[in-house]
Amino acid sequence: MKKMKKLNLILVSIILSSMFLISCGGSGNKSEARKMDPKLDSLITNLAACEQQNTNCEAYLKASEGIQAMAKDTSMKFLVDDLFNGIAQSTSGPRSAACAHAINFWVGTSDYYDNAAYGKIVLEALKKEKFDQKSYVGSTLGQLLSGWLVTEDEALLTDIHAALSDKNTEKRGRLELIRLSSEKSFAKKGQLDLLVKMAKDSTEAEEVRRGVLGVLWRVKDAAQYQKVEDLYLEFLKNKSKDLVGAALEGLGYMKSVKGYAKVLETVEKFGADENYSSAAARSLSNYISGEAKEGIDNNKAFALAVKMLNNKSLKPFYRSSYIYAIENFGGKKAKDVLAKIVASGEKDMADPAKQALQRLQNKG
Repeated sequence: MKKMKKLNLILVSIILSSMFLISCGGSGNKSEARKMDPKLDSLITNLAACEQQNTNCEAYLKASEGIQAMAKDTSMKFLVDDLFNGIAQSTSGPRSAACAHAINFWVGTSDYYDNAAYGKIVLEALKKEKFDQKSYVGSTLGQLLSGWLVTEDEALLTDIHAALSDKNTEKRGRLELIRLSSEKSFAKKGQLDLLVKMAKDSTEAEEVRRGVLGVLWRVKDAAQYQKVEDLYLEFLKNKSKDLVGAALEGLGYMKSVKGYAKVLETVEKFGADENYSSAAARSLSNYISGEAKEGIDNNKAFALAVKMLNNKSLKPFYRSSYIYAIENFGGKKAKDVLAKIVASGEKDMADPAKQALQRLQNKG
């Protein structure tokens, strides 16, 4: 009799332990047995059916409201686990994207980035996706996966870097991983060198190379700063207008002293070309804006911006880009230049100049 009771207790213990593991979903590991909360499942299923997962779809609005309410409901202890398991168990891109979108925007916490198993789930989902011009599934998954670019899990980080470098990885997902790279992710072993290599790779899609050049200026480490600075200077010689433009902007964001003279020279050469004018104007504006930096003579950038602003070989719409550099310079000189543009009444120039002048006058 005692043996039977003991056996029954063991069996009950095993059953209860199994139930606990199933309900917890393995703390972020894929659990085939786990079932999503029915209410959440309904919201995700309907959201996934939206042709475009945005506010144009009623199901999106309901999912936004419903999932944010669930995130505040203390009884919904396994909401995040449900959503990551939803990605792991998904057999369709739209459903994966629906779960990822909910995690990105509606659950109200980022603690899940500490869980490498969650990151692995998202990485595997992205690797399954193939680029489709009409689909933004890869973008949504890439946006979520970018949170693990700063993971302490070296194995996962190595796998993410491998996916980032792989030209077969869904393009929009790769671009999101690039776009959301930061000073913190550059501090992790390998990412900066990987991105520099991608920028230099002429077999890479120009869109990808431009994306890389668009974020490298975020570096803060002195050695990395110099490496990126030299890369941008190298790209000022490139034949692609978009890559030259990205390099100009990058040097402007960095307020590169080493690159300043070359930037001015390049703007002088291409600044009145509509293919370069926008990037040239942003570069000058970035150099001028904010705190002054030793080695940067803002008067030179201002004078060049004024010259391009008055270059009638460039259509007014494109010349107007230089107005922001004038405004950032500020003071009486800027006000006088802007006042003349306003007085000219020139189409596509007068209105933005008037607005810039008003902002300067409001500052006093």
